[in-house]
Amino acid sequence: MIRPSIECWLIREMPTGPHVVLLHAPEAPGRRPELWQPVSGGIEADETPQDACVRETQEETGLSIAPDDLTCVLQEVFFVVRPDLTLNKSVFWAPAPTDTITVDPNEHDTFAWTPVDQVRARLVWESHQTTWAAVLTSLSEMGVVEAH
Repeated sequence: MIRPSIECWLIREMPTGPHVVLLHAPEAPGRRPELWQPVSGGIEADETPQDACVRETQEETGLSIAPDDLTCVLQEVFFVVRPDLTLNKSVFWAPAPTDTITVDPNEHDTFAWTPVDQVRARLVWESHQTTWAAVLTSLSEMGVVEAH
């Protein structure tokens, strides 16, 4: 099965430089280890990838973003999660509103604003490391972060 999905990396400028919000998902025995991840989720039948980013960001963080705030980094990138599941990802980044984050307790137990140079070290899954590298390149090309 191929499932369309999104990732949305939210960036906020802080006094010590740009930070990315990572959401902590506790271990799900038999499914996955505990991990840090960006906003992520499936694309519903009637949604565009941008619509899914807006919805998932609201659901997972309580933050409201507009489709026009999204920068598309990757489209139709396939990651095999397990033999019966492949994700077809669209990957975006957006400036994070300054509102307070409220995580969805059904999915995550906390969040962390992480300096951009420390994000990769927190990522467990190779797919997140791959998409983060592409996001970091985009952020650098747009002058949001210094070249790494």
